Amino acid sequence: MPNSFRSIGLIARATSDVGNHLFQKDDLQNSQFIYLMRINEHPGITQTELASQLHVDPSTCLRVVRRLITHDYVARQTDSTNKKARPLVVTAKGRAIYSELEAYEQQILAIGTAGLSDGEKLILEELLAKVAHNIRNYQTE
Repeated sequence: MPNSFRSIGLIARATSDVGNHLFQKDDLQNSQFIYLMRINEHPGITQTELASQLHVDPSTCLRVVRRLITHDYVARQTDSTNKKARPLVVTAKGRAIYSELEAYEQQILAIGTAGLSDGEKLILEELLAKVAHNIRNYQTE
């Protein structure tokens, strides 16, 4: 069973390394492409929500968001109802690269699940969701 968790770690590191190399030309390093994808998928997400969704500490999230803002991939908006909230939105530059990010994600999924039947893919997705749920619950205890 420990090998299963090692495999999950290997998958995460390998996909991150490949993505970092692939998007280095766009000044996206240290898994910043993952943050950009999530902001693209959830327009108006707050930095706190983003950190929670990615399971990173708030200071790490802040550094990455600042870098994305500096490189004009993301901007902070002002919330008209809550002046303290600063929702994150993707800029035109961030939207322009999203199709490339999405294509990379689909390519990695295709490579990772090659040789699996549709049923096996579904089982894998369900089992990984259960494992992620258990780990999230453990973190909050």
